[in-house]
Amino acid sequence: MAIREELWDFPHVMQLKVMGAADAPLEEVVVTVLETHLGDFERGLNLSRKPSAKGTFVSITANITVHNKEQVEGIYRDLNASPHVKITL
Repeated sequence: MAIREELWDFPHVMQLKVMGAADAPLEEVVVTVLETHLGDFERGLNLSRKPSAKGTFVSITANITVHNKEQVEGIYRDLNASPHVKITL
């Protein structure tokens, strides 16, 4: 994912949504990627989990602050590289 930096104001507060199968270790994948790129990510304060109506899938929402284009691209690249991640928004 390539972003146009001139369209963003950094630091930038954003909500990141990640979806995958309910039985996958999705939360661990998200936390690991965010800790790698952000360093100061606090799971308890910044992460929520919501199951789908049938319980087949789960969405993880993370409230994050990114400081540059490379962080955004790295987060999306690493999340999309995981076999447990179906969709990132």
